[in-house]
Amino acid sequence: MDILVTGFGPFPRVRVNPTATLARAVAARLKRSGLDARALVVKTSYGAGLPALRAHLAATKPKAVLMLGLAARARFVRVELFARGHASPLHPDATGSTPKAGAAHSRTLPARTTGNAQGALAVLRRRSIRSHLSPSAGRYLCDACYAAALADTRAAGTPVLFVHVPWLRPEAGQRPASRVASFRPGAAALANSLAEIGAALARRGR
Repeated sequence: MDILVTGFGPFPRVRVNPTATLARAVAARLKRSGLDARALVVKTSYGAGLPALRAHLAATKPKAVLMLGLAARARFVRVELFARGHASPLHPDATGSTPKAGAAHSRTLPARTTGNAQGALAVLRRRSIRSHLSPSAGRYLCDACYAAALADTRAAGTPVLFVHVPWLRPEAGQRPASRVASFRPGAAALANSLAEIGAALARRGR
């Protein structure tokens, strides 16, 4: 597999996670460009989704990994520089569970992205998508999965990059344009940008 694109399923207060559809859209674009790209929607669960992600990485051994997560309060796209392993027991997952004490501890954390964060940021800004580099992927499944992916692919030298997205712009007709926050990126424009970022990751991983 040239590249794995991951998104997440629902979690408390988010019944429909846009990164699930977005991951599939990005993988479809990469396939049309000739890459062996696949999408994986990770269950937002420490006990199920996180182990399933690690098992999938071990089984498929992708040459590159692009991970997408929702940052519901963000006002711009965040390209994550680090996974810190700061999973918080205050935020239950989709099953109502929280991480076990010490589960995220590792001598390898914080782990820096092995993807080209600056290059990804340049792609997003060139397409006029509001975006910034971010020093922390949060304290939830996003950060835990990012840390796991970086750890599990380190020996192979696989480039891994995590991108947090805000809520996306509704499709035309779903809401009056005057009531849509200007910072929200359009789904198609964002998918095209992420596909370009994914293609660069895949080239780097070959």
